[in-house]
Amino acid sequence: MRRQTLFVLALALAAALTRCAPPEPSTHALPASSGSVQALTPGGGLKFMTYNIKHAELSSLESIANVIKAQSPDLVVLQEVDVLTNRSGKVDQAARLGALTGMYSAFQPSLLSYDSGQYGLALLSRYPIRSSQRIPLRSAAEQRILALMEVELDSTHVIPVGITHFGTTGATERQNQAEDVKAALAGKPWALLGGDLNATPSEACITSLKQQLTDAWTRGGSGSGYTHDAAFPSRRIDYVMLGSAWTSPVLASVVGASSQSDHLPVVATLTLPWSQTLFGDRVPGTAVEPDTRAVEIGVKFRANVAGTITALRFYRGTGNASGYVARLWTSGGTLLAQVSVTDGRIPGWQEVPLPTPISITAGTTYVASYYSSNGQFARDVSGLANAVVSGNLTAPGSASVGGNGVFVYQTGGGFPASSYKDANYWVDVRFVPAP
Repeated sequence: MRRQTLFVLALALAAALTRCAPPEPSTHALPASSGSVQALTPGGGLKFMTYNIKHAELSSLESIANVIKAQSPDLVVLQEVDVLTNRSGKVDQAARLGALTGMYSAFQPSLLSYDSGQYGLALLSRYPIRSSQRIPLRSAAEQRILALMEVELDSTHVIPVGITHFGTTGATERQNQAEDVKAALAGKPWALLGGDLNATPSEACITSLKQQLTDAWTRGGSGSGYTHDAAFPSRRIDYVMLGSAWTSPVLASVVGASSQSDHLPVVATLTLPWSQTLFGDRVPGTAVEPDTRAVEIGVKFRANVAGTITALRFYRGTGNASGYVARLWTSGGTLLAQVSVTDGRIPGWQEVPLPTPISITAGTTYVASYYSSNGQFARDVSGLANAVVSGNLTAPGSASVGGNGVFVYQTGGGFPASSYKDANYWVDVRFVPAP
């Protein structure tokens, strides 16, 4: 019986190694291709996290998953991941973290055979992972790789996502590995790269990578960006790097998670050049006002570049028996677009595309609104006392535009021009900057 069990295990391991070995793409935990793709996180933001988890040696997968979930990322690249090793209790850590976070997962081994399992890099993704490739890097000691995945954000945007963990034998090894990564990402302007590079920003390998990629921290981080050692961080060695097409605003931060690993995670939120909104996936403090009168409510907004409004959106905490009408206006009350809206997921963001996108001018103020026949709108008092800036969009502070957060009580709706207590009624647009 023992011999039969060992034979079965050997067959399973051989199949896994064949599946993951270069140069063939891996299918580990990849979903079947279909026409159904999860909608992008609203807000024109793609949240990207890199995290060296030290194979959960210092805490647990559940604790690490909680760190990840607290950030609500779209993509998470992980280093030092065990799959079926003895030391980690024969757990497939990539698949387990995928299950704990509710995300797709894919794994590529740096070490094809390690402690009766494998050890390497993983991706967690809110969106389908369409391919996964293992690319060995020149290594002086322990084998290092680039895991190169393709992620389908929507039907027209599939982006390359690279994960790596550079070596520790010296600067020359890391320089070679940087050159190998650059070669693999050449011609991929939408590439994202994350990983533990074991090098501070002044080292030659980082300088080399920045000839082709940009460092998200220098674009949108504040402070030192130190990530190691997690308990008393004194070095920045974990990076998010962006391909040349990522020219929109970036915000970057180090996550305070000092006990789960010996590294702190880095999170970068990237504004999507092809789709932006004001409020993203944020939710109101007060989702349902008890006011049941017929009302049209809206927001004044502008963009700092020319572009088009492709959809109107608003947050609802409860349904409406007769549906809604969403509208786009000039600041003077000229109607530019009007479209009927039926309830989507409640509570949540209701969004409807405009049959014909509306061009808007940079620096010009417009109004987006919707009509609710039975009120019960979202409202946060003082929510627009200060400007809300998201990518190229701004909802001006109320005092600067004669009142923001606008409404009119009128059956059938109309142009909303009144304002009260600088309220945010959680009305929004989807904006595409001009090329």
